[in-house]
Amino acid sequence: MKQVTQLFAIALVAVCGAAPLMAQPTAKITSNQTLVSNPADKYTGDWTMWGGSIGRNMVNKSTGVSIEFDPETGKDILWKAKLGSQTYGNPTVGGGKVLVGTNNGAGYRPKHPAEEDRGIVLCFDEKTGDFLWQLTRTKLPIGRVSDWPLQGICSCPVIEGDKAYVITNRGEVVCLDMEGFADGENDGPYKTEDDTEKGDGDIIWSLDMINELGVFPHNLATSSPVIYKDHIFLVTSNGVDESHKKIPARRAPSFLCINKNTGKVVWEDKSPGKQILHGQWSSPSVGVVNGKAQVYMPGGDGWLYAFDAESTGEEPKLIWKFDLNPKEAVWKLGGEGDRNAIIGTPVFYENSVILGVGQDPEHGNGVGHLYKIDATKNGDISPELGKIEEAGKPNPNSGQIWHYGGVDLDGSVTGEEDEAIYSRTVSTVAVNNGMLYAADLYGILHCLDFKTGKRVWALDTFSAIWGSPMVADGKVFLGTEDNDLWIMQEGKVMKELKKVTFDSSVYTTPTIANGVMYVSDRSTLYAIDISK
Repeated sequence: MKQVTQLFAIALVAVCGAAPLMAQPTAKITSNQTLVSNPADKYTGDWTMWGGSIGRNMVNKSTGVSIEFDPETGKDILWKAKLGSQTYGNPTVGGGKVLVGTNNGAGYRPKHPAEEDRGIVLCFDEKTGDFLWQLTRTKLPIGRVSDWPLQGICSCPVIEGDKAYVITNRGEVVCLDMEGFADGENDGPYKTEDDTEKGDGDIIWSLDMINELGVFPHNLATSSPVIYKDHIFLVTSNGVDESHKKIPARRAPSFLCINKNTGKVVWEDKSPGKQILHGQWSSPSVGVVNGKAQVYMPGGDGWLYAFDAESTGEEPKLIWKFDLNPKEAVWKLGGEGDRNAIIGTPVFYENSVILGVGQDPEHGNGVGHLYKIDATKNGDISPELGKIEEAGKPNPNSGQIWHYGGVDLDGSVTGEEDEAIYSRTVSTVAVNNGMLYAADLYGILHCLDFKTGKRVWALDTFSAIWGSPMVADGKVFLGTEDNDLWIMQEGKVMKELKKVTFDSSVYTTPTIANGVMYVSDRSTLYAIDISK
């Protein structure tokens, strides 16, 4: 396995730039039926947010997906787009446009040459790959402690109609006009853009979490927002200082709910408080349980918090919380301890939430835990009682349905007898047809029985995995640090269908929209015809 040396930038995928090679194909593929942010809306062929739906389950409903493509020969490659020098976020597709966060390595705007480090959101024409506009944000003067060099914008934009919402490298939550300044209008109330020419992004409103809310992002603000009705939910990335020992803004919010129309804060919550371990780089999801919507906020203390998604008061209603670490687990600097944070995104499926724990990939591998949690319960539903001195005592109100990974009662690491240990993870799971697919940082793709949590099979890719498995048309797609996109057969039998090699590491998760698959390696976005 390659050694992980870059700063972790959250397990999302991003792309940039555009140099069209050919026209969009005639779509022979069935609509991917991605659930857009309002549950009352219809399914469409777009992929408008990280995970495709508010539940964030990494499953695309497309059928007839061809895997005959070959990036080396150009077979079925519709167009390629030049990216920044490092790209970690996922592309989103809506309204005929592709949005992606990256850095400024492509240098599309003459006013901002490639040698100037910037956070960028790029917009391209979905059919041709033509560059349309870019949002450009300068780096924070505080430097790498809150805005790591060359990481760009890692948040995945969520598209809704003629607007998009994203979190910038400067800790801003911004609402963007999908037309940019191409329409010659400066939509407001935000009117103070430095870049207002055709080819520049147009900010409609902006909430500066650092200056207005006192947030102190550690390394980078990265959360990918989710929308439910009029509410935008996100994790602020509030974290530790450069010493990794102090939390400068422990009273600042970790979780936010914002009005999507105005950018005004509806509520904020600082539950992790002084217990934040490192940073808070995860993203929220939403599920509807017994007719009531819950928003799932992954905390920097290793707990998952479920709030009433319809809360409108200054303080949200907490429904339940769940500790994803054993009570005796200890956090140590540099990843030496066995207490983990949360980097992957919680997935809501059939009244349950599935989530694993992990750390900054620079901390190396370690023992991981994956939980399936009953979302119908209330209160502290952790597996063990709440106090450290009660470690090991079962919680009678536990919401744990099953647990995968960890350490066995005899002290051995779970799974070591067949060399399929579940390691720390930065990935998000996919659930389909009774199977659950979970990747860990060490490089193993685990297939589990969704009902029981028992392992069905485990594939060793021999490479670090930062992205997430994507299931579509009976296939599981998974990128690795060794430049490969693995394509496995979905189901109980472990069968490799194909392995496709790209020019550089695939830290990302494939996106499928309207008969096209988008795969990005570190510096190139590929638009691939899968409709054959």
